[in-house]
Amino acid sequence: MTTLAFALSHDRLEAPLAEHFGKCKWLAVLRPGAAPRFLRNEGLNGRWVAEALAAAGVTDVVAGHMGGGAFRHLAGAGLRVWQASPAGATAAELAARHLAGQLAPMTAPPPHEHGGEGHGGCGCGH
Repeated sequence: MTTLAFALSHDRLEAPLAEHFGKCKWLAVLRPGAAPRFLRNEGLNGRWVAEALAAAGVTDVVAGHMGGGAFRHLAGAGLRVWQASPAGATAAELAARHLAGQLAPMTAPPPHEHGGEGHGGCGCGH
């Protein structure tokens, strides 16, 4: 059974995904047949998010973009990562697209790295 997760800025599925994956305020966990769960991101980094999602039984994560470190932590925890599309879609819309098989897997770390310095000078614009 697939359990899906999203990194959000607000604790509602009608919100778009958070711009900073590891620093999101909320994690939404969607398990078929159950009410959505919202977990507060207490670690504010990709490693903590990956560990929290794995502990919550998540199998799949939908994200617009993330640093390579977060991607590797998710992959290391055995979670599959899917590319959010279209940009700006809400978590609810993306969940429906995932269920319909309309999202592509993210198979490698995104092209730009934030490294250990966060967004300091990376010029990514988010």
